[in-house]
Amino acid sequence: MEIFIVCFLLCFMCFIYEPIIMYSTNINDFWFDFHTMLLPTIKIFLVIFLILVILSYLWFIICKKVIKKEKIYNISLLCIFVIFFATYVQGNFLIGNLPLIDGSDINWNDYKIDNLLTIIIWTILIFTTIILSKKLSSNKTIKYCSYISFAIFGMLSISLISTLLSTDALKSKDNILFTENNFNKVSDNKNFIILLVDAVDSNTFYNFIENNDDYRKIFNDFTFFPDTMSTYPFTRDSIPLLLSGKINKNEEPFDIFSTNSLNSSPLFETLTEKDYEINLYDQELIWNDNRKYNVNNVISISESKVKLKSFFKQELKYILYKYLPYFLKNFSKIESLNFNFSSDNYDWRIDNNYKNINNENLKIVNNKQFKFIHTEGAHSPFDLNKNLNRISNGTYKEKVEANFKIIESYLNKLKENNVYDNSIIIILADHGYSENTILERMNPILFIKGFNEKHEMNISNLPISHVDLITTYKELLENKKSTELFKNIDYNRKRNFLYLSAKNPNHMIEYETEGKANDISKFKKTGNIFDR
Repeated sequence: MEIFIVCFLLCFMCFIYEPIIMYSTNINDFWFDFHTMLLPTIKIFLVIFLILVILSYLWFIICKKVIKKEKIYNISLLCIFVIFFATYVQGNFLIGNLPLIDGSDINWNDYKIDNLLTIIIWTILIFTTIILSKKLSSNKTIKYCSYISFAIFGMLSISLISTLLSTDALKSKDNILFTENNFNKVSDNKNFIILLVDAVDSNTFYNFIENNDDYRKIFNDFTFFPDTMSTYPFTRDSIPLLLSGKINKNEEPFDIFSTNSLNSSPLFETLTEKDYEINLYDQELIWNDNRKYNVNNVISISESKVKLKSFFKQELKYILYKYLPYFLKNFSKIESLNFNFSSDNYDWRIDNNYKNINNENLKIVNNKQFKFIHTEGAHSPFDLNKNLNRISNGTYKEKVEANFKIIESYLNKLKENNVYDNSIIIILADHGYSENTILERMNPILFIKGFNEKHEMNISNLPISHVDLITTYKELLENKKSTELFKNIDYNRKRNFLYLSAKNPNHMIEYETEGKANDISKFKKTGNIFDR
C-alpha cells in the first residue's frame, strides 16, 4: 500500500503540481490557458502513475512470492521515499540559483556549491533513513515516511490552491498563435517590411561591413544608423514598443500593457487606413482580447488543441530541470524549451523564417502588404555560421555574420520578383548583445530604405532611439526617403532607456545618456525606478 502512496505523491508533485505552478507563475509565456492545459496534464499524470503502479505491483509480487524476501521490498520502498523527499527539497528549495531558460547553452559544471548542497541533502536523508530503520525497524520507518509524505502532499496542495487563487491562472485568455500563412505573399503595389534580427549588436555588425565590400553592397539603397539606442535590453518589452511606440513602465501587468499598446498603435492605424494587410511573424508577441486591428496570419488559441506528445516532451524537460540533482540536470536538455510546439495549429517558429526566406517562390498579389518578421538573428544558442550551416560551439560573431546571408537572400528574393523598389524595408534588432553587462546591450542595428530609394549605403550618425521609430513609419508611408528622416533630432540630445534583468522584469531602473549608445561610461541613473 505504501508504495502506491509514494508513487502517487511523486507523480502528483511532478505532473500535477509543477506544471500548474509553472503555468500560474508564467502565464504570459504560454500559448494555452489553464483550461486548455488541464486535461493533457491529468492524462500525463494518470499514465505515469499507472505505469509506476504496475511496476511497483510486479516488484511487490517478485519480492513476496518469488524471492520471498520482504526485507528487499522494504529497502526498495525506503529508497523510493528518500528519492521523493530529496526530489521535493531539490525542486522547491534549491531553485534560487537555477539558470535562465533563454536558449543559451548551460554549463552545469559551474554550479559547484549547488552540487555540494545536493550531495549533503541526499547524504543526510539516506543516513537518517538507515539509522531510523536500524533503531525502529524498517516497517515503522516506512510508516513515519508515509506520514511525512502526507504532510508534504498537504503543503503542496495548499501552495497549489493559493497560487491558483492569487494569480490569473484560472482566467480564460484569448491570445493568438502566429502561423506561416502569407509569409511569401508580397504586393506588386506596395510593401512595408520590418525584418527584426534578434540581438544583433550595431558595432559588431558594422565591423563586418567595414572589412567586407560584399557585405556593404547588400545595404545599397539603405541608410545605416549605427548610433541607435534600444529602450530595453530584452525582447519582451522591445517588440510592443517597436510596433506601438508605447513604453512599458510596469504600471500594469505586461499582457494588459502589450494588448493595450498594440490596440492603440499609430502604425496599425495608419496601415489600416491605407489598406495594408497586416501580417506578424513573432512567437513572443502578446495580443489578447478585443483586438482592434485585423492580423491575417493568426488564429485564436480557442481554435487550437494540445498535441499530447509534444506537450509532455516540453513538460518533462522543465520537470527534470527543476527536480533533478544539479549533476544530472544536463539530461533535461532545457535549452530548447518551447511549449508552442504542443499546439496542433502551430506551424511556425523563429528559425523557420530562415527556410521561408530562402524559399524561391513568392506569391505576387495586388493588395498592399505589411510584414513584421522576427528572426533568430544572433540570439543564443550560437549555432550558425556565415553559410547558415548549423554548428556546435559557435561564437556570437559567427552568428552575427550569418545574418548577412539571411538578409541578402531576402532582399534578392524581393529584387528577383520586382517588388523591391515598391517596398519600405527596415532591418533592425530589438536590442544589442554583450557577454559582459546588460548595459552593453543597448546598441542594436538599424537600416532603413524607403520606396524607390537608390544610392550607395548611407551612414547617419544621428543619435536615434527606438522611441523615434513610430513617427518614422508614417513618414516612410508618405514617401519620405531614409535620408530625409529624423531631421528634428539634435546631436546633443538626451536618450533614456530602462535597465532590467531577465530574472526580475518587474524592477526597472531608468538611465539617460548624452553620449553614444555603446558608451556605457556616459550612462547615468535618473533616479526613476519602476516597480510592480
